[in-house]
Amino acid sequence: MQTTEPGMRERKKLHTRLSIESAAIDLTLEHGFDAVTVEAIAERADVTPRTFFNHFADKADAVLGIARDHEVVSDIDSDAIAADTPFAFGVALVRAGIGMLDDSAVATDKRRREVFAQNPALLGREMEKVVIIEGSITRHLDRHLARAGMPAGIEREDLALAITVTLTAAARLALVRWSREPASATELVSFFDNAVTTITTLDHGNLGKTE
Repeated sequence: MQTTEPGMRERKKLHTRLSIESAAIDLTLEHGFDAVTVEAIAERADVTPRTFFNHFADKADAVLGIARDHEVVSDIDSDAIAADTPFAFGVALVRAGIGMLDDSAVATDKRRREVFAQNPALLGREMEKVVIIEGSITRHLDRHLARAGMPAGIEREDLALAITVTLTAAARLALVRWSREPASATELVSFFDNAVTTITTLDHGNLGKTE
């Protein structure tokens, strides 16, 4: 299984997006969500309002980290991922997305939890973000299955969705593990790998057997 690492342009784009997210979260914690403006976020992030809108539709999306293109791994060339199975392709795709995070992104996500505590109304949008992430992964998987020759139809749709929900469960498990102990962003990748192994071997060796 091979992946293409993102280049300098892609990493710069991600850095800008994460800087805007961080600025939006900091200003929300300092002044309250209603008092924050796009202009203030752009100024704090040292970008123009135009650059802000290149990345996010509005200030809520910036706080939540919902990119305008609704792609969870828009900076990864998924067509360059070589994998033996559709599941392995999905693992590589999500792993590449997690691998692009750095410690500042992890710290930003922690501060985002504080925003939710102060602004419960934003939690509804957070669920929307989960749906967007799943939709992005599913689209990439559907394209991969199409390239592999699987005909369009309900079976292809179900397979793509089944792999997606398994991988998002693994990502969730990795984040829970990360939240329980101090860890760097790079360790999130290892946590994800371990979570995938845990989920895909649940019924091996009578795991959880009580008798």
